[in-house]
Amino acid sequence: TPSLPRRVVVAAPAALISGGKLPLTVGLGTCLVSDKDVTRQVTTALECGYRVIDTAQRYGNEEGIGRALSAAFAEGRVKRDEVFVTTKVWPANYGYKKTIESVKESAKKLGLESIDLVLPHWPGIGTEIELAQQNAILRQQTWKALEDLQRDGLVKQIGVSNYNERHLGELLDYAEIRPMASQFEIHPFNTREKLVQMCQDLGIRVNGYSPLGGKGNPNQVTDQLLQMPFLEDMASVYRKTPAQLILRWHLQRDTTPIPKASSKARLAENIDVFNFQLSDADMKEISSCDRKRFAVLNSEVFL
Repeated sequence: TPSLPRRVVVAAPAALISGGKLPLTVGLGTCLVSDKDVTRQVTTALECGYRVIDTAQRYGNEEGIGRALSAAFAEGRVKRDEVFVTTKVWPANYGYKKTIESVKESAKKLGLESIDLVLPHWPGIGTEIELAQQNAILRQQTWKALEDLQRDGLVKQIGVSNYNERHLGELLDYAEIRPMASQFEIHPFNTREKLVQMCQDLGIRVNGYSPLGGKGNPNQVTDQLLQMPFLEDMASVYRKTPAQLILRWHLQRDTTPIPKASSKARLAENIDVFNFQLSDADMKEISSCDRKRFAVLNSEVFL
């Protein structure tokens, strides 16, 4: 699969990012991190220079992230307008009223007057064919709620998560406010070329989760990916790690990766990707690994 035919200039995140477009940088993923552990993780990440923090209602760690952010703001280590926070509405909270109530609760847990970006987590409440009509209705009701939350100021930007081309096309037919960002699984074994291109053609920022292959998930491909001989050889040339090469590959495709990491060393490694650039040939070689292999779930199963 060829890399996108555009020259993307990638730099460390600008100082004031809250409420704007999703920044082109390395963000912090917090899926599978407990509420107890996430406070330390986010505190350390902020020290390392992370300014994009991703969470979700389902992760159960919004309060822990709120504690880390509140302390950082109070101590002057970082300002609110320097941080971009994303959360996601879980399908059990879909529908107009429940979406609004759940997002208000998320803002309270996060300790934020307004959340930078809110996404519906999946395109439906289930994958059974009998739920197809209900899923479509709930998608529209939930989007209407997010539009109203943005108008009211509780949410600064709205987008989607795990929407494929079909779900996104359906949304654009009725959306009064277009999604600012689309988050979905992307890594070299699943480059999502068609969906990335569709979003970028529409001016929708792309946010990639499981950017290193979904470590921690039953179908993770991280170990296999990072041990590919050509990546190890390439890493020695750039004097970087295979993980850093992959994160740089994401950035040069104009996508914002949100890798998970817990140790300070790994957090620092993942964000140390702004002092080199992959050649076009190396971008293409990494992209050629595409196997359309999902570490989490192909959302095509949601009708």
